[in-house]
Amino acid sequence: MEKNRRANAVMFGFDFQVNAAIVLMLENIEDLESLRLEGNFEDIELKLENNQYILAQAKSVEKSSSDFRNVRANLKKSVKTLSEASQKVDAQKLILITNSPNPLNEEASRSVFYEPTHRSFSSLPDSSQGIIKDCLDGIKQPLDLNKFQIQILPFETDDDVEKYKVVKQNVDDFVGKLNLNIPGLGKRLMNIWQNEIFHNGTKKNAAITRNKRDIIWPIIVIATDVERCDDLLLDYFDQSQYDEIIHRYKSLIDSCCERCEFFIKVLHDYNEYKGMGKSLAQKCLDFALNKWEDYLPELKVDADPETQQGLIQIILYSIVRNRIQMQHIKEGVNL
Repeated sequence: MEKNRRANAVMFGFDFQVNAAIVLMLENIEDLESLRLEGNFEDIELKLENNQYILAQAKSVEKSSSDFRNVRANLKKSVKTLSEASQKVDAQKLILITNSPNPLNEEASRSVFYEPTHRSFSSLPDSSQGIIKDCLDGIKQPLDLNKFQIQILPFETDDDVEKYKVVKQNVDDFVGKLNLNIPGLGKRLMNIWQNEIFHNGTKKNAAITRNKRDIIWPIIVIATDVERCDDLLLDYFDQSQYDEIIHRYKSLIDSCCERCEFFIKVLHDYNEYKGMGKSLAQKCLDFALNKWEDYLPELKVDADPETQQGLIQIILYSIVRNRIQMQHIKEGVNL
């Protein structure tokens, strides 16, 4: 029985770590270069484009609203490892992220940490600052308190809706800023990030690194999903031919739609394309139908000429038809 409880606690801890990583990632997405779980320095490592790091210790408590027995010990461990890590890399922020609403186990700061919050050291009550300073006693090279903050991520209960509600809100807010009109995108994206992108992060001793493109790629794939084809393109293609191309070359289509350089080239060519007197949708189709041969050198596949032609046309149409959504994505995350 005790063994099962320990196993459950470990899985709960890794679940919290993954979701804490998602929240930290979204808060820093514009400046993010890569994210690493179970890294060389900390539980969560965010490398920024300026080569600085945000390092975080993720500490969770299964019954966080009532169990404060180990929060001081968690604090002491966190400042010790953050101190050590800050000597190895140029850290911009050093974070203890936890689900405890009372991470210092003191009355003076309970109201400070009641909800999702970020509190710098200098913003804490004097008594709280004293507790943190005491934890640094004996550390030869203590962390820079000006970089230290405590972040609260509510995360408790076996009810997934309740447990993940703050994470979901962060994902929904992020999707809202992208200005995409894709029903259910937040839910799909959260599921992908939790269960696929950071899947190995739930296995002990399994470090996992993802760069920004890896993280954002699912959004672009969903936004350019060729299986959501509109009637205009299907008026040109035979349904069975279209389905066969999608079945055989879906990964290639997704890859082309995600490649930044290819995307830019296609949009440049589209903007130069003369589609006078036609609707935007018709111009998109005409461009794909008439300019496909220009991309033969880049998109050669082992297929008959008719399939090759159809494949390139579908790729071009998918890119130009969804160009506004893709641009919103790239601008929203500074990709």
